[in-house]
Amino acid sequence: MAEEAAKPDQAAGGGGDEAPKKKIPLWLIILVASQVVLIVVAVVVLKMLSSNHNKAEEEAAAEAAKEVEAAEGKVDAEKIKDPKALGGPQYKLDPFVVNLIDDGRGPKFLKIEIYFELEVPPNLKEGEEPPVKAELDSRKNQVRDELLMLLTAKRQTDIETSDGKRILRDEVFTRINKILATGTVRRVFFTDFVIQ
Repeated sequence: MAEEAAKPDQAAGGGGDEAPKKKIPLWLIILVASQVVLIVVAVVVLKMLSSNHNKAEEEAAAEAAKEVEAAEGKVDAEKIKDPKALGGPQYKLDPFVVNLIDDGRGPKFLKIEIYFELEVPPNLKEGEEPPVKAELDSRKNQVRDELLMLLTAKRQTDIETSDGKRILRDEVFTRINKILATGTVRRVFFTDFVIQ
């Protein structure tokens, strides 16, 4: 009898120690695993796209830098005997104050002062002014109009970085040289550049 009494105790005690295990449904495991796989794939794809985008930007920036160096006409200092030969005569435009396109930050103004370095023809005599200077003087209104049209088509985000300023300088160079007939502008300089 003692043995029979012990058996129910063991059965009751043995059953109390082991709780029935809950099984996680198979569909829940599949759902979680598929979500993890999707997240991993998305991260990998985004990293690949951003690395390709960064490479493309770096290549474009390197190409633009080469073009700027070529346009600026970099000179080897060892080859120059006369330092005055480095820069040609300069032409100063009156300062510009223009409204920039509103890009959601409120109205912004650009104050800019521009100088041109003028081309000197090889047959120009000492003390003479290059013919392009006289043309710039006579067509000053047309030059200002071209530049106003260019500047007012810009947003602050277009010109607030150094790359943006270089691009703007190249655009000024191109536009002005398109309208000149007697010579060209060799370089464009911004001596004052304020955005407010």
